[in-house]
Amino acid sequence: MSALKIDSHIHIYTRDCIPFFRQYRQDYGFDAVNVACLCMEGAGSASNLLAAILKLEDEHFYAHGSLFYPEMPARPMEGDLEFAAQAKELIAMGFDGIKLLESKPTVRKAHGMGLNDMSYDAFFSYMEESGEHLIWHACDPETFWNADTAPEFAFKEGWFYGDGSFSTKEQLYYEVRDVLHRHPKLNATFAHFFFLSDFPDAASEFLDKYPFVTLDITPGREMYDYFTRRREIWRRFFDKYANRIVFGTDMTADAFQGSPDELIGFMRRFLRTDEKFSGWGFDMHGLALSQEAVDLIEGGNYAHLVAPAPRKIDRRLLGKYAERMLPYVKSDEDRVFMADYFEKNL
Repeated sequence: MSALKIDSHIHIYTRDCIPFFRQYRQDYGFDAVNVACLCMEGAGSASNLLAAILKLEDEHFYAHGSLFYPEMPARPMEGDLEFAAQAKELIAMGFDGIKLLESKPTVRKAHGMGLNDMSYDAFFSYMEESGEHLIWHACDPETFWNADTAPEFAFKEGWFYGDGSFSTKEQLYYEVRDVLHRHPKLNATFAHFFFLSDFPDAASEFLDKYPFVTLDITPGREMYDYFTRRREIWRRFFDKYANRIVFGTDMTADAFQGSPDELIGFMRRFLRTDEKFSGWGFDMHGLALSQEAVDLIEGGNYAHLVAPAPRKIDRRLLGKYAERMLPYVKSDEDRVFMADYFEKNL
């Protein structure tokens, strides 16, 4: 039996993403793909609902649902919107875990409170005790805090953080570690290698101190430059921690990070070969990992952390959730599409 190939980290925004990703999975040889939902952007993100439709349409899709915030700045919630209650509802509905973007500097600024706020404690207690999986985006590349080193796209996307209005990377890391101190058994994968690709000692220390956490190698393209600069150190790291590293692409239908051929080609080449090649504006040198390590990273680890196959959506629970959430969908076209779909299929 061939090893599983799973893309653990893609994003969907509109109804057009559903056919795109169904074709994407087949074209690029993935046994399964996971949607990392982004539902905290005020009143209107449709990500959870679109992911549920994708799971209903195609049994090869996992989804990590996201917490919903009806307004910004964020505040402690009650009832159905209490954070632990939201997570329990999503898991019962058939989601495969929870995605957190709340520790990205832009979202952290909009929210006005960190995930170490005690209003999240019941949520993290539930996630720790249940063993349900988290994908957690915390911090961003350290170059984004310095005007001299931030890439051009960081300014374009509003990801330059050096004007004094954003949390420092030290503060964001503190908030994560504060949560892990209270909940050390969280089954959490930190996206984009926790932005430690230029700090191998810190990455080793982090994995050693928290044996239940993992890191994904979803680009941040800069990480592959950093990996190459200290190739032998990182090759030993990947060998040692092969069961703690997860494959993901950050793919979107508009190919913001790059085309599928580019992203997947570069990543697979980097993991599997000893080749030297150029891409993303710098030179890379593949790690030539063992087949065992490649199989773990490219799919085996995710299947172990989450489940060998995606959960089924509970149509009754989804119907109740959709009734509450559809009014918040900003796009009229997407809202009409989803309302029609749910009326016909639930």
